[in-house]
Amino acid sequence: MVFSSFQFVLVFLPVVYAGFLLANRLGGWNWSIHFLVAASFAFYGLFGLNLLAILVGSVTANFFLARTIIAKAENREAARKVMILGIVANLAALGYLKYTNFLIDIFNTAGLASQVSHITLINSIGVSFFTFIQIGYLIDAYNNQLVRHDFARYALFSAFFPCVTAGPLVLQKEFISQLDNPNIKAFDMRRLAVGLTMFGIGLFKKVLLADSIAPYANSIFDGVAAGQVIDPLTAWIGTLCYTLQLYFDFSGYSDMAIGLGMIFGIKLPLNFNSPFKTTNISDFWRNWHMTMTRFFTNYIYTALAMNGMRRAMMGRMGRLPKFLLTAAIPPVITFLVAGMWHGAGWTFVVYGLVHGLAIATYMGWREFSGRKLPDQVGWFLTMSVVWTGLVIFRSPDLSTAGTILASMWNPLAHMADASAAQFAGFEFERAVSLVIILGATTLLLPNSQQILHLDWPSTDSKPHDAAQDAGLLAWRPKLSSAFVTAMTYAIALTSIGSGTSFLYYNF
Repeated sequence: MVFSSFQFVLVFLPVVYAGFLLANRLGGWNWSIHFLVAASFAFYGLFGLNLLAILVGSVTANFFLARTIIAKAENREAARKVMILGIVANLAALGYLKYTNFLIDIFNTAGLASQVSHITLINSIGVSFFTFIQIGYLIDAYNNQLVRHDFARYALFSAFFPCVTAGPLVLQKEFISQLDNPNIKAFDMRRLAVGLTMFGIGLFKKVLLADSIAPYANSIFDGVAAGQVIDPLTAWIGTLCYTLQLYFDFSGYSDMAIGLGMIFGIKLPLNFNSPFKTTNISDFWRNWHMTMTRFFTNYIYTALAMNGMRRAMMGRMGRLPKFLLTAAIPPVITFLVAGMWHGAGWTFVVYGLVHGLAIATYMGWREFSGRKLPDQVGWFLTMSVVWTGLVIFRSPDLSTAGTILASMWNPLAHMADASAAQFAGFEFERAVSLVIILGATTLLLPNSQQILHLDWPSTDSKPHDAAQDAGLLAWRPKLSSAFVTAMTYAIALTSIGSGTSFLYYNF
């Protein structure tokens, strides 16, 4: 069951909200928390009881591992060993569920022994998200940074249904600390209105925008994978279609998750902040999939950079070696890990490498040039990396990606041999129209949090320019905003098709 389905919007959500209010009325906030834990496990269990067993096992095991780490706090070496054991166990489970067949392919390619057949693996939706949440939790336990809580609050943090399947990647300190706020109310009309508005915006993005442009992206990438020749213009249109599909699909999901959290009185972090308006690749990643960037920055990049700094200082290195150790190598390694976190395949490895090298290059330009590129140039270079990376990210293999990229960046490639007409279901004029409309939406209109800036919906700090350009679109607690929200739902609900899954369910 996905958020953008009739079953969720018209059945699951109303039933869970009614149960949440009833539990609060009968037993207070503690009962509400226990009810949300049960509802979250039930939601995930709808994807399969075997998946629910994995989630419950992960949540339970990591809770007791963290308690063991805390109990050994006086013996740092013993606590460290338990933390490492827990991290290795989490990564081993993730590796088995996601990467076994990829490793088998590598083994078979090496040809060191007889060929090994693939094994049947569970399509464990959200495993990357809740596994890394658990890893962060264990690290926080070792660093004595856990917020005081019981198992129910920990389970809700780990499995809260708005974010268990595709994020955002929450931190325990920002999530659990909200659960015992004495000012929180189970029912708050204004908070409910804000949550429903945020959810409605996300639903609109998913079913009206992402799902509308998805067939054109699929037609191009699937066609090239099947061996069709592609001309430069069609390659660019297909790439832009997928870029916009992914943006509105995942940002729509993230908006819905934040809106759902607000409905139940729990704020979640932002995942998107108009990334296509940025003018350098570093800022792009601060504004695209923000919680993933934050996680890998906190737990991988910072450690690598600090270690590089210590080595550079001890070795009294020159400017270039110091730069390589502290500012070039850390992002390359970090984004290699981030790329592989998305999925098992060489396309994800190369995708991570492209962005890691791009950030290292940008850091080098800033370090050794000291000049700022004109915004237009910076924007084009940034988006060129994004477009190139997403072609690799979307393609089923590197050969398909290479074909599309060669056509994109070589204007003479197959100019006379191919056209958009050969791709099944690809309506060129409609695809171009959607690219223009959706592209203008991302670049010219305010984002979701800007629209709702009067009732800030996130745990993230409200930036000083949060209301920038929101203008008449800014949400206000009045009849006109309620009417717009109602119309948004009406249009979105009448546009729901087969309830297509979110793209990040695959990762």
